[in-house]
Amino acid sequence: MQQRQTNLPKTLTWLARGPRNQAMSFSGYVINGFRFHTKEAEKSRQDSGVSLEANTICRASARDPTQVVGKVTYYGVLRDILVLDYNTFQVPIFKCDWANIVNGVKVDEGFTLVNLHEGQSQFGNDPFILASQAKQVFYSEDIEKSNWYVVLKAPQRGFQDLLLASESNYNICLPIDISGHETENDNEDEPLRREGVEDIV
Repeated sequence: MQQRQTNLPKTLTWLARGPRNQAMSFSGYVINGFRFHTKEAEKSRQDSGVSLEANTICRASARDPTQVVGKVTYYGVLRDILVLDYNTFQVPIFKCDWANIVNGVKVDEGFTLVNLHEGQSQFGNDPFILASQAKQVFYSEDIEKSNWYVVLKAPQRGFQDLLLASESNYNICLPIDISGHETENDNEDEPLRREGVEDIV
């Protein structure tokens, strides 16, 4: 029996073989113009908030058998940064604690609120995303002693120049040491508040 030979891309071949048994773990990473830190390492900064927009099959209600594809935004907190080594390239992934999209996310008076303390076991078996998929958000307490936080989208801070050019989304280099790349406006003791505008009640 003659065996058929196929010319598969090298990237696909290495992905099929799987990564090395050991992965590298980091507390900080720069990607997509954002600087991320894990929750444990962020100190007074708010660099651990993560959001992900994905196409998901959903229904209008439990009684509606019709399934449609819609965009759903997931919100979470970054717990670990891992870099998988596929011998010829590396793939960074984020491990996050995700808010429950059923009863842990709501919209109130135009603001998106997230409960980061309940129902996180919903994604306990699937906490990982590609780092290239992540966007950064900040969480601000809605009311004192409340489990709900207001979601604030983080602006890109111009960290694109710190990333090395790559030929594909998978050919990503190792995390950059971001400790020496502080910007002039970075001050851990400076409150995250805009001056010159009225407070929102």
